[in-house]
Amino acid sequence: MNKTPLFEKHVALGATMGDFGGWNMPLWYKTGQIAEHKATRENCGIFDICHMGEFIVTGKDSFAFWQKVLTNNVANIVDGQAQYNFMLNEKGGVIDDCIVYRFNDEKWMLVVNAGTQLGDYEWLKKNASGDVRIKNISDNTGKLDLQGPTAPKLIAELAGREAIEELKFFRFADNVMIGGIKVLVSRTGYTGEIGFELYCDINETAKLWDILIEKGAKYGITPAGLGARDTLRLEAGLPLSGSEVGPDVPAVGTPWEFAISYDHEFIGKAALEANKGKLFVYAIEIEGRRKPGHHSKVVLNGTEIGDVTSEILAVTLGMKPAGFIRVNKELGMDTEISVVNPKGQSFKAFVKENPMVKGTSRKKMSSML
Repeated sequence: MNKTPLFEKHVALGATMGDFGGWNMPLWYKTGQIAEHKATRENCGIFDICHMGEFIVTGKDSFAFWQKVLTNNVANIVDGQAQYNFMLNEKGGVIDDCIVYRFNDEKWMLVVNAGTQLGDYEWLKKNASGDVRIKNISDNTGKLDLQGPTAPKLIAELAGREAIEELKFFRFADNVMIGGIKVLVSRTGYTGEIGFELYCDINETAKLWDILIEKGAKYGITPAGLGARDTLRLEAGLPLSGSEVGPDVPAVGTPWEFAISYDHEFIGKAALEANKGKLFVYAIEIEGRRKPGHHSKVVLNGTEIGDVTSEILAVTLGMKPAGFIRVNKELGMDTEISVVNPKGQSFKAFVKENPMVKGTSRKKMSSML
């Protein structure tokens, strides 16, 4: 199993470790998943995300390459901007969800998920043509996520206010110096809160972690594991690759249609168009205090219409059971459904607005400094 450069630090902090995409990652620390979740919503959480994959793509034909392999229209972003995307197979299934970063029209970075990294790399190489060069820099790249309302104050103290005060949502700044470390500071994240994804040389990761932990103490910084990352992302209405989106299900009828632009040709487009109106993904809240369990089915008026793709106890909503469902019928807001687990137990649930929790991610940076 792979380990990040911070493995020993996680163990020293008493983390419970677990396998995630072939990596031995912290699920939660002694503080506990609920405390880590609350710290990120209220102050600042720091996450080790070094398991993620990064590719640098260069060449004169790189723009045309992206238009072919990504669902969003990269013509809509400028230098210094990032964009959320899907990579689809011919059946319209999601090979991976990813973020593309534009440095200029001939240099880009693509950030992908850990478990699909090698497959993504081979798929991209297979579909590249002309002057397109793809370099996998994952083994050389460290990545930390700093998320929460006090994160901007911490980065401003370390890097200078001028480094981030004009940084808009889904923009990035390269070569920002933090404690003598060159960092790419990206205003993105997976929690719904304002914050940053910080990329650095893999050999500097532990030093950057230590600096952030030390200087972030007064801002309530808390190391957070993948458990809190999952509850935060679901509350914020964000998908998990392999659950809400995946290679075997066409990416239609989801809350993330903004990542699909039908004004250009891309792999899987025809399959999406053929499947429109056949599948739908919704957020739900479940009555009671218990989660139904994985592999639960969704029933409407006695007919099975789909299944639960993710479920959590939503910390910000007072530990209310919540989740995502994928169904074959369009449902209106507050539609009552039944969720039936493998034991035959039935739970009353209701379709809810996505996201369930509106965070600070899109707030003006200067208002958070």
